[in-house]
Amino acid sequence: MFEWTNPNCVNLNEPFIYFIRVKSDSKEFRYVGKASKKSRLNEYRRNIEKIMDGKPRRPEVKKDGTHQSKGNLRYRFVHLVLSVAFKNNWTIEQFPIENVPKDNLNERETQLIRELECNMNNGKTWSVEEFQDLESSILGN
Repeated sequence: MFEWTNPNCVNLNEPFIYFIRVKSDSKEFRYVGKASKKSRLNEYRRNIEKIMDGKPRRPEVKKDGTHQSKGNLRYRFVHLVLSVAFKNNWTIEQFPIENVPKDNLNERETQLIRELECNMNNGKTWSVEEFQDLESSILGN
């Protein structure tokens, strides 16, 4: 389910751009992201596990005892779609696209979002308490 492939043989020890595509019988969602380290790819699986357990994105209180900002507790739209896909056994493709010099990551990410007509990059953030209602909107119920 959350297996990343690397069909383009991208060097994951260098900055890179990656692509996620989710397909149901009637919908397709696309996302482009950037990463400096390959550990970034595992964050999606961990976030989906937290959502399925009803947990916020990060603990409410940081290790230093201060409270997280509300934004740090919220998930991005890509997490919503991946969670719905997981629950409904939809097809998920995830793979690095290409290496990009660190100074050009933002520009190249923006370019590929447009070129690949990505529809998960600019969605609203949401709290885990909203998952059930948002899942229904994705499913069209």
